[in-house]
Amino acid sequence: MRIKDFMTTNVIKLRWNDSVQKAADIMVQCRIDGMPVVDEEDRLVGIFTKTHALRAIGLNEKVSVGELMKQDVITVREDVLPEEALQIPVGRLPVVDFNGELVGIITRTDIMKAFQRQLEYAMEEHNAIINSGHNAIIAIDINGEIIVINKSAEQLIRVPLEEALGKSIEDIIPESNLTSVLHTGVAELVRKIVIGQRVLMVNKSPILSKGEVIGVVGIFQDISELEQISHELKTVKEINNELNTILDFSADGFVISNGQGLVLRDNKSSREMLGINEVSIVGQHVNWLVEGGYTFESVTMKVLEKKGPITIFQHLTSGREIVHTGTPILDENGDISRVVVNLRDLSELNFLREQLREAQKLSVKYFNELDKFRKEQLSSDIIIRSAIMVEKIETVMKVAQVDSTVLILGESGVGKEPIAGIVHKASNRVNHPFIKLNCASIPANLIESELFGYEGGSYTGASKEGRPGLFEIANGGTLFLDEIGELPFDMQSKLLRVLQEREIYRVGGRKSIKLDVRIIAATNRDLEQMIKVGKFRPDLFYRLNVISIWIPPLRDRKEDIPPLIHHFLEKYNLKYNKNKNVSPQLVERFIYYQWQGNIRELENTIERMVVLSQGDLIDIDFLTEGDRSQTFKEPTSMNLRDILDETERNLIERVYGECKSTRKAAKILGVDQSTIVKKMKKYSETDALRNQ
Repeated sequence: MRIKDFMTTNVIKLRWNDSVQKAADIMVQCRIDGMPVVDEEDRLVGIFTKTHALRAIGLNEKVSVGELMKQDVITVREDVLPEEALQIPVGRLPVVDFNGELVGIITRTDIMKAFQRQLEYAMEEHNAIINSGHNAIIAIDINGEIIVINKSAEQLIRVPLEEALGKSIEDIIPESNLTSVLHTGVAELVRKIVIGQRVLMVNKSPILSKGEVIGVVGIFQDISELEQISHELKTVKEINNELNTILDFSADGFVISNGQGLVLRDNKSSREMLGINEVSIVGQHVNWLVEGGYTFESVTMKVLEKKGPITIFQHLTSGREIVHTGTPILDENGDISRVVVNLRDLSELNFLREQLREAQKLSVKYFNELDKFRKEQLSSDIIIRSAIMVEKIETVMKVAQVDSTVLILGESGVGKEPIAGIVHKASNRVNHPFIKLNCASIPANLIESELFGYEGGSYTGASKEGRPGLFEIANGGTLFLDEIGELPFDMQSKLLRVLQEREIYRVGGRKSIKLDVRIIAATNRDLEQMIKVGKFRPDLFYRLNVISIWIPPLRDRKEDIPPLIHHFLEKYNLKYNKNKNVSPQLVERFIYYQWQGNIRELENTIERMVVLSQGDLIDIDFLTEGDRSQTFKEPTSMNLRDILDETERNLIERVYGECKSTRKAAKILGVDQSTIVKKMKKYSETDALRNQ
């Protein structure tokens, strides 16, 4: 600010020849203490003040101003500072320009008002500056009371400026801890504090006057956004590092360029495929790859020329066959900003394809061998050699893969139960129960509770806790119902309902129990004939006969007899600690025997021979001579059935004679006690008939 900015320009002036009376009148009228005096050319020649007017009292009224005025006038230039004018000990100063012409007048009062305006302007400027700042500013005095606070701080503390001024900082923002600097006088820079949900960085500096701390100023910067940006930058950096890692571990090569063909990113695979030894080709132009002989043509440049995707094949000097696929990436204006080139080594893929073919061949081979081994393992309980039984086992293995109900047909003793076991073992239910029930062995009044279970106290003698039936026990697995033709007629309808509804009710129960059970049934009866005479329900037959497997009798598969003989020989030699063998002549005799009892009859015969024969070699003379100790009666004919019956009778009589107990005899011979009783009764009746 200069003198010209606040001087009075409308100056009241006197001419040097004006009368003193005129001057006095003007002073009284305008209430001024003095006026500059100019000549005819308006140049300053003096100054006439109130003092000069008082000196004119008593003089002639016609005395001119020029006679009494002060001619040695002190002036001030219009371009000087107010501070310079204030140093001049004159109450009223004429102001002149560079030419010395009068342009205004200034008083000490004018100068003081100028200083006041300058101070007000400075304060306004100061307030505008601190309030326009993004950071919060708070200053406190020596007593810790707020003396300066800006708009940003007002938003931070959520207290109006008028209310905050003069308040203790500890009451407004105790977290700031500005008063600590009052005590130490040491600035605390870059300290992090948290106010509410906002993270702030604060710089605290002491306010010094003549070396004494008179206050503290704190500048608070909200860094919540900065921390968020920092977190985002960290995330971007991690993503970028992750992308670089992914690209470097990719089997495919990648070369990414900008719209001018400069490489921005590459990966290890691309350099290996192209035979480049450098750590990176970032910063190189894609034409450098052609010039260096690494490629014959640049896919990137073709993409830039065509402005579309390109795929080419190249046989490189390294012997590799590489397919290059270039894809343009467009910016918002439709211009190409990036070109991504993917490189794939076809020579390696061709090698891998060949390896895959070999692996697939081996896989098929191993699968077939495994399937064959699995079938052999599953059928290990059944000795087969005949083509018809091999075919049957193949059928069994196919049936096992589905959950259909199976009906196994065949004479007694042909091996229906082992076949059912194979169906279970080869199915996906192998890890669940395989439950067997012979329908002919359970009394009719108990078979329902045996199958369905019962609730506690449902009938006299029933357990208080109840008991689950075989259906529940077999849940998830397989239930094998042997001799299904012996199932009582009333039970047939209940079994039919189970097959239809897949649920049961316990005897005496009202709650249904859901089931997931596969049913396999077997019989040696002619069920269709039983249907005709009304002894078997046709609807149950159709439910059971979804898939039927007929097992031929032993007499129709004679190839199986020799391996069965040797199998049973090993079994009973081991059981009785013997070392018996069978002559070829006896094996031949067994092959042509009809075996009405099938495998069961053959097994029983071999067991008797192992037990009763004297030498280690069992020959056909055993069938004609019997036991040399005459313990057994001489056979009366060459009918094998009669010979075997006689042998069985002699064995039972011999064992019973030694232990005198049908129970112990049954245990020794490995049969039920009831079987021994029936056989002894049969042979006693035969003797009685012979003696009549």
